Formats: sequence, C-alpha cells, structure tokens
Amino acid sequence: MGEGKYKVSQEWVKRTRKDFKEFLDQTGFPHPKRMGKRGPEWKYPEWLIMFIAVLAVKCKVKSYVGIHQMARRHWGVLCEGLDLEPISERQLRDRLKKIRHEPGRPARFIFQLFPELEQAYSRQC
Repeated sequence: MGEGKYKVSQEWVKRTRKDFKEFLDQTGFPHPKRMGKRGPEWKYPEWLIMFIAVLAVKCKVKSYVGIHQMARRHWGVLCEGLDLEPISERQLRDRLKKIRHEPGRPARFIFQLFPELEQAYSRQC
C-alpha cells in the first residue's frame, strides 16, 4: 500500500514537529516565499515540506504516492495551527523534488538533522 515499513504514532509526529520547528527557529532557517514573476506565495510552508520528508524517511516510505498517503494520515498533526487543506500528491511530489528528496535517496539535510535516521536507513539498504 506504499505506507513504508514502520508507522509512527501521532504523539511522535507532534513531538518531533515541535522540536523540528524549534530547531529551524534557533538556527535562523530562512522561510523562503515564492513571489513576483515566479508566482504567488507558497500555500504550504517550506518547513512543512521538509518535515514531511523527515517523516517519510522515518517511516521508510518508498514512493511519492506513499509519502502523500502518509502525509494525509498525519495531516491533522502536521498542520496543527495552520488552516491548510491536505496538499495534492502532485504538488507534494513537486515540492519534495525541489528540496532534492526522492524516495530511496532522501535529501541530505535529513541525515544532518537526524543522524540516527541515517544509521537506520543505511542498515536497510
């Protein structure tokens, strides 16, 4: 079904989302916005797309469709405090590609932030 090998609890997602956002704030992570000639401001913030990528690696999801299904399953926690409808599979795939995250070849930033995921991922490969 594309869910990946492991499931995570809503509590894990909630706690890790909070830690992830705090880390980005403390390190001064820029929150890019697409404006002007390239189109309107992104509806879904960059940190959210990055966190979905982190969650996909943690759950070992192997396809973009699976990542979308996983994101929808956790959408209430992922977007807590935001007034956002679930992102479409195509838009999520396009945004993940922009941050260079592909199922099976996760974006490097994930392992820089969460080294324990790299060890678990390496054992799987």
